[in-house]
Formats: sequence, structure tokens, C-alpha cells
Amino acid sequence: MQKDFTIVFIVGGIIAAVIIAMSTVFLIKGIRRAKEIGLSRQKIKTAITSSAIFSIVPSIPIVIGVGVMMPFLGLAIPWIRLTVIGALQYEIMAMQQAVGDAAAGEMTSQMVATALVIMTISIISGPLFNVFVYRKYKNKLEDLQKNNKKLLDTITGSLLGGLLAGLASYIIGGAIFANRISAGDGVTSVANGYVTLLTLAISAAIMILCGVLMKAFKWKWLENYALPLTMLGAMASAYGLALVF
Repeated sequence: MQKDFTIVFIVGGIIAAVIIAMSTVFLIKGIRRAKEIGLSRQKIKTAITSSAIFSIVPSIPIVIGVGVMMPFLGLAIPWIRLTVIGALQYEIMAMQQAVGDAAAGEMTSQMVATALVIMTISIISGPLFNVFVYRKYKNKLEDLQKNNKKLLDTITGSLLGGLLAGLASYIIGGAIFANRISAGDGVTSVANGYVTLLTLAISAAIMILCGVLMKAFKWKWLENYALPLTMLGAMASAYGLALVF
């Protein structure tokens, strides 16, 4: 089934052009402001260069995500989706919810359309919330932080814990109740739950190690590399574990 259409690439090009234009505008504004406060040309150049370099490695998971979703959704849709707001793990999860256990060769137009709606239209709720509600929400948070910081910490910690619990249960549940994956040629394979759980544990260990290094040695720069290193380490470990189990 054809997944890449000219109109989809045109829409993606328009979106990318808008993002590049916005980035250029803010870059120009930032340079002007830096000159106003007296920063030297060398410092401005160093800041721009370092920012560009440090943005490359965190983009590795995005490229990986496009590669993961391409067999199912084509090139254009993952490219559009991962160009703007969102997170790789959520987009892959949304795609899996839309396509189910279907193999890449079994994708139908209905599945692609469902994945596109889930991964694009649904995310509009975030920007709409920011436009109409965020200012009041921010003021309420500031008041709560001034009057009852402990309660605010409890609320935010609970929200983060719930989010992590949901993601962890999704991964662990998928590992325990192994998924049957059809290859589209009559052959059905069963996903190995041990590989999933061990990969999860290894990726968590890598992230914890990065956190320890950042705290122990004051490696602030490692923040930009922690997620890519974790993902690459998890992929390598999953490949190695798949050979063992």
C-alpha cells in the first residue's frame, strides 16, 4: 500500500518551513538582544556554535524514531510528526495503538489514517491549552508555590509518578503478555518478554548512571546526551539479548 503522497510531503515542507522561519526570527532577536547587553561577537558566535553542536546528539532519537515508523507509515508522516512538538516514546506508543499487531506489509489505509489522526490532531489539545488556559494556570501555580510549596511538590511528584507508572506498566505488561506478531506471509512469531524487561532494566541503569555522573562530577553537559546514550545502549542491549534468549 502506498503511504507517501505528494500532498503529504507538501504539507510537511510547509510545516518545516514555518519552523525554520520561527527559529530564524528568534535567532535574530537573540543576537540583537545579546549585542544590546554588551556581549562580544566571539561570545555570541561561541554560544551559537555550541548550541548547534549540542542539538545534534539529542536529535539522534528522532532519526531513530523516523526509521522505526517508516515501514508502517512511510517517510512523510513520521517526519512531519517528529518535526514539531512531542516525544518519541509517545509517538511510537500512539502508532502501536493504531496499527495493533499488524506487520508493515499488512497496513491498510484505515490504519494509516487512524495513526495520523492520533499522532497529529490529538496533540493540538496542548497548544490550545497554552493559548487559552496557560496564563491562568501559571498564575495559579505561582500562587500555590508562594502559599503552599509542599502541596505543589506533592501534586507535581504525583503527576510524574503516575506518568512513569503508566509507561512502565505498558512496557512490563507487553513483556509479560507476549505479543504475537504476524510477518504477513503466514508466519507468526511471539515477542520475547525477557528481552523487553531486561532491556528496560539496562536502559534504566544507563540513565541512572548518567544522573550519578552529572551529580558527582558536575557534568551539566551530559543532560543533552543522556537520552541518546540511553536509547543507543538499550538498542544495542536488545540486539545482544535477542541473540541469547
